[in-house]
Amino acid sequence: MNTPADHPSSSSSTPLTELLKAQIRATGPLTVPEFMTLALQHPEHGYYRRQEAVGAAGDFVTAPEISQVFGELIGLWLVQRWIDLGQPSRFLLVELGPGKGTLMADALRAASALPGFLPAMDLVLVETNQTLRKAQAEQLSAYAPRWLESLGELEPTAPLLVIGNEFIDVLPAAQFAVAKGAWFERLVSTTEAGGLGFVLGQPKTPVLPLLPEPKDGQFFEVMPSLPSFFKDLSALFTAHAGSALFIDYAHENRGSAWSLQAVRQHEKVDPLDAIGDADLTTLVDFEAATTFAREAGMTVPPSVTQRDFLLVLGAWQRFEMLAESAPDDAPALLQSLQRLVGKDKMGHRFKAWTCHYPPTLPAPAGFPSPESEQQ
Repeated sequence: MNTPADHPSSSSSTPLTELLKAQIRATGPLTVPEFMTLALQHPEHGYYRRQEAVGAAGDFVTAPEISQVFGELIGLWLVQRWIDLGQPSRFLLVELGPGKGTLMADALRAASALPGFLPAMDLVLVETNQTLRKAQAEQLSAYAPRWLESLGELEPTAPLLVIGNEFIDVLPAAQFAVAKGAWFERLVSTTEAGGLGFVLGQPKTPVLPLLPEPKDGQFFEVMPSLPSFFKDLSALFTAHAGSALFIDYAHENRGSAWSLQAVRQHEKVDPLDAIGDADLTTLVDFEAATTFAREAGMTVPPSVTQRDFLLVLGAWQRFEMLAESAPDDAPALLQSLQRLVGKDKMGHRFKAWTCHYPPTLPAPAGFPSPESEQQ
């Protein structure tokens, strides 16, 4: 039995809203992962199937759109990781959710400084949005990219380098709360007024073994697809070796609140409003990611803040070089850098997280060694 709604009903309707209502009437309330999957990936009305979301004209701006320094430093990180892998004559460079291709274009421009990197690279972009694929093709045509719908389609024919900026946060997350000493799951249901609302009901997502002991007032989020995602990644890495870098919004206190949010035209909106017309994300639980990745056999150094990651890689030095070559642009360049590394901006809200195989690979640039976590 569902408890009363913990959220008011949605105030506007889209074609996808009506489809969800019909499905709920036919089969019962949706879990949050089911809701997110349909809202983002529905073949006809899903947000990522038809929206050009990234950039000033879209719904949100990501770090690569803020400053070229972000992508350039990731390019240098990739070069160092290629060297760590032994400079293989062929390797797969995979970006998950490449946006408009801005990050990769900046990264490869910086990486081109080391002879051998680009000729050895097989560029693979994992993207479902056809509009974004066209933008990526325009940015990256010189590098002969190829596209896949999912990481599972990739054949591990060579060592891998994988990057994902604001990728994990769109993986569907199940949400739970403790009531009367037991876990209940947050679900999406219809309301008496004919809209959609959140309710608490008996758990439907099969992740109860992953939840802690219930304590009243406790909240929890878990991404059901994360364990299988890291198993797939580990299988790719163990074939020829590999390393991955993910940068994303991160949980600070995962037991204090749910984090599902919707963004449309650079403003936060009700997640149940404008379904299919707004982006949906949750904060990433990198502690859980570390557990799942290690269980899959990969080595995981401690995560770091985006601020520390970028500054260690040379963000300030790169800014100084750009400002010296274009003095008139220096104030704007400084503002962009401060937005990326400021403690009250993206610098501490975002974290950089990495994993690799085999364990004999050194810790990547910008990260402490895995052993330092035990000290």
